[in-house]
Amino acid sequence: MKAVKYLMSVIIFIFLTSATKPNDNIVKRTKEDNELADRIRMSFRGGNPRMLASCLNQQIELVIDSEKIDFQKISSQQAEQIFKTFFQKNPPLAFQYVYQGASNTDLRYSVGTYRSRNKDFLVYILVKRAEANKYVIDTIQFREG
Repeated sequence: MKAVKYLMSVIIFIFLTSATKPNDNIVKRTKEDNELADRIRMSFRGGNPRMLASCLNQQIELVIDSEKIDFQKISSQQAEQIFKTFFQKNPPLAFQYVYQGASNTDLRYSVGTYRSRNKDFLVYILVKRAEANKYVIDTIQFREG
């Protein structure tokens, strides 16, 4: 129940904070969007911190509430080490996207569920356009579900 309430609050927050005109909220997903989403999905399903880190911006926001981790800015290298520890403590059973969307052409967001042997997590991922029109993860949050 907590997970559903959190998911709904994230989705409502995203819609309320995105300043768009009518019909601007329809953003077509590109081949690159789908490739990045697939790469993220595979990294979670395989518990692969290196693959996940390859999808990150140079500096990201990282929150893992069950571990009391809350960084507004952390390097992708540091995040990779934290992911490695996280996946060791919480080996993956499944990952799936619950919701994916975009508020404009530069911002994509996803909410997924990560099931491990120990706990379940809601995962919020914010992807932004970076240099050379490449999309990268800018924010990732794990909330225990």
